[in-house]
Amino acid sequence: MGSSEPVPIAESDKRKKKKRKARATDSLPGKFEDVYKLTSELLGEGANAKVQVAVSLQNGNEYAVKVSVSYRCQALLYR
Repeated sequence: MGSSEPVPIAESDKRKKKKRKARATDSLPGKFEDVYKLTSELLGEGANAKVQVAVSLQNGNEYAVKVSVSYRCQALLYR
């Protein structure tokens, strides 16, 4: 039988870790409400979420934001 020594692996054969994609909110500390203002404009609505327009307080750009409500929150809201 062969030895139980580990076989060396060349650097190019090692698995490379995926880089985490940066999100727009990664560089902004604080809450969502500190960075964006939700408007009353409703773009769409489903069973568990709705899509609203939010305006960035820093640059004034508009974004579509999906607002999701968990089942626990729904139970509290509809008592």
